[in-house]
Amino acid sequence: MDNIVHRTLSNAAWGFISYVWPICFAIFITPIVVSAMGIHVYGIYVFINTILSFLGLLEFGLSTAISKYLAQYIGAQDNDKIRILSGTAMTIFTVIGLIGGSIFMIGAILTHTLPVLQNYSQYSIGLISAGILFLLSAINSLYSIAFTSLQRIDTGSKVGMVFMTVQQISILGLILTGYTINAIFFVLAIIAFFSLLISRRITTRMLPELRVSLSWNLEEFQKYYKFGIITFFNNIATVSLTYLDRLFIPFFLGPSSLTYYSLPGNVTTRIPGISNSLSAILFPMSSSLSGSGDLEMLKRLYVRSFRLITVVSAAVSVTVISFAYDILAFWISPDLARTSEYVLVILAMTNFILALGGPLSNFLLGLGKLRFLTVSSIVMALINLVSLLILLPIAGINGAAWAYLVSVLPIAFMFFYTEKHYLALSERRRYYKRTILGNILVGGTVFIVAHYALRYIIHDLFSLLAMGALSGILYIALYWASGFFEQEDVASMKQFFKKILKLT
Repeated sequence: MDNIVHRTLSNAAWGFISYVWPICFAIFITPIVVSAMGIHVYGIYVFINTILSFLGLLEFGLSTAISKYLAQYIGAQDNDKIRILSGTAMTIFTVIGLIGGSIFMIGAILTHTLPVLQNYSQYSIGLISAGILFLLSAINSLYSIAFTSLQRIDTGSKVGMVFMTVQQISILGLILTGYTINAIFFVLAIIAFFSLLISRRITTRMLPELRVSLSWNLEEFQKYYKFGIITFFNNIATVSLTYLDRLFIPFFLGPSSLTYYSLPGNVTTRIPGISNSLSAILFPMSSSLSGSGDLEMLKRLYVRSFRLITVVSAAVSVTVISFAYDILAFWISPDLARTSEYVLVILAMTNFILALGGPLSNFLLGLGKLRFLTVSSIVMALINLVSLLILLPIAGINGAAWAYLVSVLPIAFMFFYTEKHYLALSERRRYYKRTILGNILVGGTVFIVAHYALRYIIHDLFSLLAMGALSGILYIALYWASGFFEQEDVASMKQFFKKILKLT
């Protein structure tokens, strides 16, 4: 039992550290990049990255299936199956990479042939480089999966953090020397190549049975496909929900509006990002408990994890809302703050809901409730699509933000259905009254203190970060002092942060 707790805390801690690390770079590098590129060009840069995210759907949910079966074969020490899986997976990811790379290549050609796109022909080298980047990243997927399947999140996190650091420093160097989109994606492709080589070397040492050559096994592929296809529909709905607004905005309002929308989004996505980094372990743990039939422990995991996630997410959300104008003004510019403050507030509320929905998705995935999860994701994606088409032309980027908020409201029903039909939890009305009342009282108090007092102490980015941290700490402290925390939650938090301090 102690070993399980230790591994769980270790994985959660490394997941948290690897999530926070790039945020530290983004805080200081993003303003320089936006200033050097300009609002219009930065919008194009965001658009290309959005296309990269959408092309990830080409894997049709197979990554989840491959991760599941690789972990299963490793646990069973079935070396023959590991070799067959890895060779087949390598072929799958290579084909996906070539398809995605070809799409970028076609896009680069179209910028020179279609009159409507000729204004973007100067970025054709960047598009080609983005295609190469996608190809290399797709091939590297097998090694990323291997780290997770081996339960070596610590090693995978360290490798990822090193190359992320190299990427960010390279982008900063290019921007400061006058280079922009073309050079950035070209250098990112080179870095991805070395990341691939090093990841392959490390994983093959840890798992010598892992094949790095191409092979094919139809039976294995069919097994992955049957498992992954439902996940694919869930993924496509989730990605559409997350990125559809960023695809629509440039066509309705132009690339500059995408910059005014995406930068507040970059801030608020940290809210669910933090909760997801802390709760990534819910998928394998809920899967294990479900498989063993330990329903009581499963209920306890659900109740305790979501109590803590709710409070942490609320603390971050209230802090972001309290300092909305100051975050954008001191991070990027007062001009951006005047245009996008309202967007930031709306997206903060949206991402608070997503901060609860992400871990719930991991939990449902572990229980094998893919159909319910997929239907829910599709419904939210459709609501987002309809809301965008209605609100975006009327209210611009504010309309896009409201459309996103409206689309995530069904997450409340997902909680109700899960607790009633999958976990048969009782006395949840009392829990929700206590939780909602506690967060309203504490959140209202912290907002008044932060928005009407602490923000007047802010005069630069560093004082903003200090006041933001103080606001978050104040939220947790008031919640604890008011007696809303359960004692077992306090003990868990102490143990978790002790683990983080040891790792750092």
